[in-house]
Amino acid sequence: MTELAESLLTQGVEVTALSGRGRYNGGERLQKREVHKGVRIERAWATSFGKKNSLGRVCDYLSFYLGASWKLLRLPRHDIVMALTTPPLIGLIALIAGRLRGMRVVALVQDIYPDVAVSLGALRQRSPSTRFLDYLSRLLLRKSDRIIVLGECMRTRIIAKAGESVASRVDVIHNWADGSEIKPLNKDVNPFNAEHNLEGKFVLLFSGNLGRINEFSTVLNAARILRARADILFLFVGEGAKASEIENFSQAHNLENIRMLPYQPRETLRYSLASADASLVTLAEGLAGLSVPSKTYGILAAGRPILFVGDARSSVARIVLDNNCGAVVSSGDSARLARIITDWASDKEKLTQLGIASRKAFEKHFSRPQAVNSYLETFSKCMENSHSLKKPRMSKLKETSP
Repeated sequence: MTELAESLLTQGVEVTALSGRGRYNGGERLQKREVHKGVRIERAWATSFGKKNSLGRVCDYLSFYLGASWKLLRLPRHDIVMALTTPPLIGLIALIAGRLRGMRVVALVQDIYPDVAVSLGALRQRSPSTRFLDYLSRLLLRKSDRIIVLGECMRTRIIAKAGESVASRVDVIHNWADGSEIKPLNKDVNPFNAEHNLEGKFVLLFSGNLGRINEFSTVLNAARILRARADILFLFVGEGAKASEIENFSQAHNLENIRMLPYQPRETLRYSLASADASLVTLAEGLAGLSVPSKTYGILAAGRPILFVGDARSSVARIVLDNNCGAVVSSGDSARLARIITDWASDKEKLTQLGIASRKAFEKHFSRPQAVNSYLETFSKCMENSHSLKKPRMSKLKETSP
């Protein structure tokens, strides 16, 4: 969202980002407002417990609903307000404020709620609370002026959920990475490798949130199968709800081929992604079209093969298969995953070709300028029947600060 705001500004769009005052993992409190490269940032009051436990996360969400509502009603009027899907159904606040103040509303769907929670077992499908949340979700989709989704599979899910009446208002815009910052780098001259003693290893990297939408059991069992291969390392860089699952499995089986590192500073991302020989993307069963792991695009930009573990119908699986830049493994098939890793570790030429295919796919389909142009087209469609300014003012509503 930071990159989108910066790029929109260069296209003459005035942007205000409305966020919370906490960092992604809680703790630090940021100032109420600031200007970042010309983008005005307004931070609403909210608690900042982070993602370490469910109660703290619920408190963060509920307090942000209140703080964001107050801020959105008091901010100068914008032409468009775009709301993300975290916290769930925050778009309802955007919809109410938008209608009260004559602003167009764009729903940017990163995850479909409450469907994700139902698939993960956090909510019962037929419970009254789930049905009520689903009603609110469908109401938001039907009343929004435009809906942005991250892939064709998600588009299909949204239309099935909200009805054919929304089909003409749904735009597919993939997430992206900054290809000028993240580029293919030679592992041999990567300072991240030297710092973390990765030389001489075939590194299979998972980088990002270790969240509930991820499926790790297949990967962990593959690591167990390959425990005798001292040259193969499973590296997890990040934090999240499933970090303990990885730690506990590694300790229970005394696996020395699993290593965990905390989140890395943004400025070192290009080096951490380039430390991989291949990178992992996983998605839990039942989530195809409900969530699209955005880490995919950074991997493509870094020119690394993707090993996707999950449903072959998902958008990530289609990207991998259509561009021949990796492999897709079904959840539970740890033996096949281990075979692919073993083959890749012994075939450097194949790895090189898959990596080249990844970068080509990125440059052709998933670069930042392409995505920004698509967002501008969506905003233009929003304003077609409006007599507003040629250079619209836009507000983005999201929970965590850029």
